[in-house]
Amino acid sequence: MQRTPPADARDRLLSGLRQCIEEKGYRQTTLTDVVRAARASRRTFYLVFATKDDALLALIDKINDDLVRDLSLAVDDHSNWRNQVVQAIGVYFDNVSRHPAVHLCGIRELPYLGVSAEPVIRRGNDAMVAIIHKLSDNEEFRREGLSPSPRPLAMMIIGALNELVADTLESGRDILEERDLAIAVTTALLATNFKDSGVADA
Repeated sequence: MQRTPPADARDRLLSGLRQCIEEKGYRQTTLTDVVRAARASRRTFYLVFATKDDALLALIDKINDDLVRDLSLAVDDHSNWRNQVVQAIGVYFDNVSRHPAVHLCGIRELPYLGVSAEPVIRRGNDAMVAIIHKLSDNEEFRREGLSPSPRPLAMMIIGALNELVADTLESGRDILEERDLAIAVTTALLATNFKDSGVADA
C-alpha cells in the first residue's frame, strides 16, 4: 500500500484546486473535481491533505508567498519612490489578473473557514506588512522625508487593495482597469509622513 505521495503530488493537487476554483468556484468544487484536474487519486490526495479546506489553506499560502517573492524581485529601490509604487502595484495586479478567482476566494471565502484559516490570514498579512515596510525603507523614500511604512499604515494599504480587488472582481470589471486608482491611493497613503506622529514602525 502506498504510504508516501509522489514527489510532485502537492504541486499537482494545488494546481488542480486552483484550476477548479477558476472554472467553477471553491464552493462548487468537489474533491473528485480536484483529483481529476490534478490527475491524481483520492488516496494520493489524502496522503497530502486531510480535507479540501486544508488544500485551500495551502494554496492561499502559496499564492501569498508567490506575491511577496515577485514584489521583492520586481521593485527597483534606486528609482524614484513614486516609480517604486507603480512597479509594486503593477506586480500586485499582474498576480491578481493571473488567478482572479483564487484571490477573490482568499479575500471573501477564506475567513469563513474560521479558526483554521486564522494562521494563514495572519501569515499573509504579516508577510505583506513586512514587504511594504521593506520596500519603503530605502534612500529614495528617505530623500522625500518619508520613513518606512509602520504596520497600521501597511494594513490600511492591504485592506484598501483587497476591497478594491474584491469589488472589482465581483462586479465583473477588468481588474487591470483599476490599477491606476490603486497606484494613486497607495502613493497618497505612503506620502503621509509618520516620523513625528508617535506611530511605531513595524
